[in-house]
Amino acid sequence: MASDYQEIKKKRVGICYAWNGLKYALKNEINMRVHLMMTLLVIMLGIFLSVSFIEWVLLLLTIGLVLTAELFNTAVELLLDYLAPERHPIAGIIKDLTAGGVLVASMMAAAIGLIIFLPKLIAVIFL
Repeated sequence: MASDYQEIKKKRVGICYAWNGLKYALKNEINMRVHLMMTLLVIMLGIFLSVSFIEWVLLLLTIGLVLTAELFNTAVELLLDYLAPERHPIAGIIKDLTAGGVLVASMMAAAIGLIIFLPKLIAVIFL
C-alpha cells in the first residue's frame, strides 16, 4: 500500500508544479493572457455559432497548440535569461525562433478559425 501512496503523492506534486507554471505564465506573460482571451472569444463564438463536434475538436487542438507553444516560448526565454543574462546574439536568435514558433501556431489557429467561423458568420449576417 505504501507504494500506491507514494505514486499518488508524486503525481499530486507533479500536478502542483504544472499548475504553478500555468499560474506563473498567466501572471507574468502578457502574451499568455492575450492567447487566453482569444481562447475565450473562440469558445463563445463556437457556442453562439453551434460548431460541429469535429470543428470543436479542431478548435481545441489549435487552442492547445498555441497555448503550449506560448508556454514553451516562455520557458526558453526564462532559461536563456538565467543562463546568459548578458546580451548574446545566439540567445537572441533562440528567443526569436521560439517566438516564431508561437507566431506560426497562432497563424495556423487563425486560419483554422477563419475556415470554421467565416462561412457561419456570413450565413448569420446575410441570411
